[in-house]
Amino acid sequence: MARLPSPNRIKTHQVYTVWEAAQALGRHRQTIIRWIKDKGLEADRAKVPWLIRGADLKTFLGHRRSEAKTKMALHHLFCLGCKSPQEPDGKFAEYTQKTPTTGMLKALCPACGCILNKVVKRADLEAIRAKIEVAVQQANPRIVSLPEPRLNDTSAREAQTHGKAQLG
Repeated sequence: MARLPSPNRIKTHQVYTVWEAAQALGRHRQTIIRWIKDKGLEADRAKVPWLIRGADLKTFLGHRRSEAKTKMALHHLFCLGCKSPQEPDGKFAEYTQKTPTTGMLKALCPACGCILNKVVKRADLEAIRAKIEVAVQQANPRIVSLPEPRLNDTSAREAQTHGKAQLG
């Protein structure tokens, strides 16, 4: 599925022809005509070329974007295979902490068996545990936080072993 065009490409106080709207949005002119005829995009069709107000086009695109967004419950993960939010198979997931405040929730999709991933806040973990079983995996401490940064400064050692430095 193609990405939805951004309403930010449209100027609110400008009037567009079908061709200009198509160019501004990177779509074919037939797509804009289909939006007018079938999808409810308002346009002045009294004369040719059809005219579309920028404000109407922005509103239409913003409404389409808001419809495309998926609202998910905290314990649901989005499956890219099914293209829908899913509750983990067996109501079981694994949590691995990545930063001090966030971590990765992993589970299996009950419909297609794909791996589901979701970044969640550590604070939300208890609310998620109320709905599904979560096994907390211990993160590798080197990845989460380094105790002290390593310095690769060997210039002091090289100065002592360099032949010209000893001659001086």
